[in-house]
Amino acid sequence: MSYRYDLPWFNGEKGLKGALLSGWAVSGITLIQSGSPFSILDSGAGSAFLGLGSAPGVETASLAGGATLATGLSTGSIGTRIDGYLNPTAFTTAPLLYPGQCDPNQVDPTVFPNSNFCTTGFGNLGRNTYRGPGQQNWDFSLIKNFKLTERQSLRFTTDFFNMWNHANFGNPSTTDVESIGLANSPFGRITSTLGTPRLIQFSLRYAF
Repeated sequence: MSYRYDLPWFNGEKGLKGALLSGWAVSGITLIQSGSPFSILDSGAGSAFLGLGSAPGVETASLAGGATLATGLSTGSIGTRIDGYLNPTAFTTAPLLYPGQCDPNQVDPTVFPNSNFCTTGFGNLGRNTYRGPGQQNWDFSLIKNFKLTERQSLRFTTDFFNMWNHANFGNPSTTDVESIGLANSPFGRITSTLGTPRLIQFSLRYAF
């Protein structure tokens, strides 16, 4: 939403009172939107068909047994969720294609000839299933117009960018379920912000 309003107060005043109290205006741009979409990935998925690493950022993970899309997100204010925007127990890796014939610890094919059956299918999650934190930004301007002569005017403006100094958080930096078992796992953590902190600028414009 964008707006501008010329304040009608004291427009008929003359002298010093009119110079100080008339000619004011406000304007601004307000943006409120949902977060951008992202996928829960599994870098070990699809090895039976694509080979590991052949399609990075494409293969999705699976929901864990009993989990739903809703339980995949943590709850609470965004300020309390930046270290855990996602619930890691709600997700699991893509299933093995032949679980009954796979022994991941078997390295001797003469003893267990089916060790090469430890390949994976695809996860059951779609792409861009989740959205990151919502975002809002308020830019605001306070304007004072001075009428110098019939053809000359002066405009002083104070601009506030991100007026409320509101922090907008980015998407989780790591959404690969293969990282869940790591020590101090980065899965589901938000490590970045979007936009800038509050900025204020002053400008003076002379028109003739």
